[in-house]
Amino acid sequence: MSLALKLKELRTRNRQSLQQVADGVGVSKAHIWELETGKSRNPGIELVRKLADHFSVTIAFLTGDPAEATDDPAALQFFREFGGDLSTRDWETLRTVAERLKDR
Repeated sequence: MSLALKLKELRTRNRQSLQQVADGVGVSKAHIWELETGKSRNPGIELVRKLADHFSVTIAFLTGDPAEATDDPAALQFFREFGGDLSTRDWETLRTVAERLKDR
């Protein structure tokens, strides 16, 4: 999944506007939009770090390095087996289950 898609998914999942993300990382709303649409494809490492911090994910997750994205072998195996074969609805179901497990 591209950085653009990851950013848009994270933003919508967190119910944040482009402006809220921009304010959170100290860039313009237009720049976040350009990243989400793929018009800007090579953000600086400092911006990637700020985005990762803002969304509480790793830099590796945002940059697409699955070997670095997690230290949990079971999670990595799950991603490798199902990561590319799940529909949007399946991902939403998994997110709902994960959120309910977090709340326990």
